[in-house]
Amino acid sequence: MGIFSWKRAPGVDVAGVRLDQAWVDAELDAAWAAVRRGDLTPGLGLLRVTPANTNLRSIRATGLAKAAVGRSEQLELRLESYPSDPDLLLWLGQTLVFEAWSVRTAAPAAEVSEQRILTFHSILRTAADVLQRAIVANADDAVPWEVLQWAALGLGASLPDKAEIFHAALVRNPTSYAAHTGRVQVLAPKWSGLELTDLVEFGQAVLGRARPGSVLCTIAAHAFNELWLEVASDQESPRVQRMRRYVQEVTGRRAELLAVRDKWWVADRTPDPADISAHGALAFALKWATAKDEALEHAVLTTGRIESVPWGYVGGVTGFAETVSRHMS
Repeated sequence: MGIFSWKRAPGVDVAGVRLDQAWVDAELDAAWAAVRRGDLTPGLGLLRVTPANTNLRSIRATGLAKAAVGRSEQLELRLESYPSDPDLLLWLGQTLVFEAWSVRTAAPAAEVSEQRILTFHSILRTAADVLQRAIVANADDAVPWEVLQWAALGLGASLPDKAEIFHAALVRNPTSYAAHTGRVQVLAPKWSGLELTDLVEFGQAVLGRARPGSVLCTIAAHAFNELWLEVASDQESPRVQRMRRYVQEVTGRRAELLAVRDKWWVADRTPDPADISAHGALAFALKWATAKDEALEHAVLTTGRIESVPWGYVGGVTGFAETVSRHMS
């Protein structure tokens, strides 16, 4: 039912689903709630004690920034007293990136007004400046580079410049999940105009390099999800051609995605803070590749914490809840 059949089950409770809070981290939950109340102090304290160049730092920075959307002025006021604080600069920069994208939305460019685009670019330029200050303040931190990918994407930076930003993040944290998921978006045809093969090859290359049990194995699933979106959005080709393409590009990749799962989800793997996000991405991919039993297993393992990418492509919270609500009591 639900996202696994496109039909909405009546009376499904979505209270157990949290959108864009894909973590299992009680300290972050507490800081997130405090920020939503207007109290920034716990969040800043949490960033300061989080180890550098870890997926945990990336997730905490992302979560706190999402909580602070609409409160960037509060962060700016605090920054006046601590203008070189690397954690505060990172937090503000990432918050501005999220605020910018909330203005633009994910709609096709033709559907976004000129004024929205101007505002979007203005906020992103400010965000990029702040992130560059964060890089100067803490040159060893990968997270500002991870976030800078999204500013570069929105500002239409050249592909070589985007690649340079990605590699700068990897120099500091080679196993950065956020850098790799950001790179998937940079390469996605909807933003880049590149061929789908470029995106698929990136996902497969990361999978090939990743050690068994590494959360980076699931980058191939993220790439598949963008492939699915591109194929499923095609309304111009003749119906027979679309069906043939769907079988070839989507359902025909079932074995590939099961191989992703087999390499990542091994018994002796070390848990990673990014696991919740990875479960969500893999559940989505496996569903569309017709591996529904395996998809449901990973959907349940998200514990109801999902992300807009990819679940927003097919209804977000409601669609997901219809699938797994019976498992979240």
